[in-house]
Amino acid sequence: MTDLSDRLDRIDVKLDRLSEAVSQLARIEERISHQTESMSQIDSRLNDMEARIRTLELQSSSRGVLLAGVERFGWIVISALIGLAAYFFRK
Repeated sequence: MTDLSDRLDRIDVKLDRLSEAVSQLARIEERISHQTESMSQIDSRLNDMEARIRTLELQSSSRGVLLAGVERFGWIVISALIGLAAYFFRK
């Protein structure tokens, strides 16, 4: 009878350990689920930021081309004015 009682006690202890392990696994699974959700949010934010950066890069490059043309035209006008001033002061 004592052997049976000892055996049942050991089974009971093992079942307690098993239930603790299962509850720990459930907590770990919940944490992993939360982290996966957070990573999904971070990924969507990163994709949104990447799209915004690409839009800004395109706008910046088009403005750069426009400003380069205006700058060249400005230098041509300044050079022409200096040339005209030199021509009139030469006489």
